[in-house]
Amino acid sequence: MKVHGPYKRKSDGRQIVIIIENNGKRRTVSYPKWLMEMQLGRKLDPDLETVDHVDSNIDNNDISNLRVVPRQEHSADDTRRVKLVKFTCAWCDKEFERSPRLVRDKAKKNKAGPFCSRGCAGKYSRMLQLKLVEKLDVQPAVDSEYYKRKYVKASFPPISSDFFIDFMCDIWEE
Repeated sequence: MKVHGPYKRKSDGRQIVIIIENNGKRRTVSYPKWLMEMQLGRKLDPDLETVDHVDSNIDNNDISNLRVVPRQEHSADDTRRVKLVKFTCAWCDKEFERSPRLVRDKAKKNKAGPFCSRGCAGKYSRMLQLKLVEKLDVQPAVDSEYYKRKYVKASFPPISSDFFIDFMCDIWEE
């Protein structure tokens, strides 16, 4: 087996290696994934597992910063999520949480509120039709805040990636 690289991809700056198997078959693998395969002594199943940078820094390929995670968990950890915003219902004064996007859409349409449920919105609308209440102010527009659920510590002893590469290349050449 021959390993060429690591090289930086122009499209996103991530590092890759090109592996040429003894049978001549070539494959391109991300550099951190290759490091982890060498650490484990096996190929990772591309359908089930992937490598994650614990500190989210894709340039930090130290083996102590890499961990193998199930693809499904990795996707869930790196998904950008919106923080829900707390509101008080304009009709019943109940506290509730809602996505800022839903409230922003209503604010753009100059709708009153926010309301905790369709029931409260309906009661307000009916009372407004019967002219039993004054029209409420338009609900304020709210900006969205996002977060990712992540940050788990790796449990490998600290080994520099340069030392590890030299060590593994020596083993593969023997």
